[in-house]
Amino acid sequence: MKYFEIQPSGAAARFIKSYWALEDDSPSLEAQRIIPDGRPVLIFNLDQPFESLTASAWKRQPQSFIVGQITQPLLLRANGPAKMLGINFHPHGASHVLGMPFNELTDSAIALDDISIKLHRRLKRLGESSQMDGLAAMDAAMNEIILGDRHEVDFLVSAAVSMFEHSSGLVNVANVARMLGVSSRHLQRRFLETVGISPKLFSRMQRFQRVFQAMERLNWVNTAIDCGYYDQAHLIKDFQEFAGKAPTALMNEEIVLMRRFIKG
Repeated sequence: MKYFEIQPSGAAARFIKSYWALEDDSPSLEAQRIIPDGRPVLIFNLDQPFESLTASAWKRQPQSFIVGQITQPLLLRANGPAKMLGINFHPHGASHVLGMPFNELTDSAIALDDISIKLHRRLKRLGESSQMDGLAAMDAAMNEIILGDRHEVDFLVSAAVSMFEHSSGLVNVANVARMLGVSSRHLQRRFLETVGISPKLFSRMQRFQRVFQAMERLNWVNTAIDCGYYDQAHLIKDFQEFAGKAPTALMNEEIVLMRRFIKG
């Protein structure tokens, strides 16, 4: 598997975390597990789209699509050689670029042309580019769209996201609201519309992401403590919710794709 990413430039950096390219001529036929991380993703397939497990049935994904916030593990499997370009949005970024309340896309993967014909047509032109050229062209296209439509960041939500990320989910939602000078209810409403999930759930996802870094140097008991869990049982509960499996069972799985998208 070949995977690389580049950072966005200009105005796009306010909304986008990174652009990435993935290519695999002989992908594993085993199901791959993607865990929630609080970040929407746009995927543009240049070869065979993956299949996703939806309502107990494997369904082919669209050629280009946006994945909203996922609140439970997403199972994928290859359907042939894989070649794709992607956009990792900041948690609050996709809502502004697409111009819609993002809670409408939670736990959904929607074809891009059903949401934004303009963006779909612009990115469709990248199909004939090499992957690196495609990523550079994608950055240019996103900057043109963002500047042309005069997209603005919700600085309240952006600041809250930053606080949750930098603390790895260990800061209290009420304290964040107080530091930002708003009520918890006001923050909850704005966050849900812009990010797609509640600030409390987003905060829990950031804490869970930290687990995969800590477990490389600590045992499970110390990992739980280091990441702010009450005890090992508390950590296992989040594993069941966000990963769908207990820690030891998950580590025995083929999780190549998951490791590509764990927050660094």
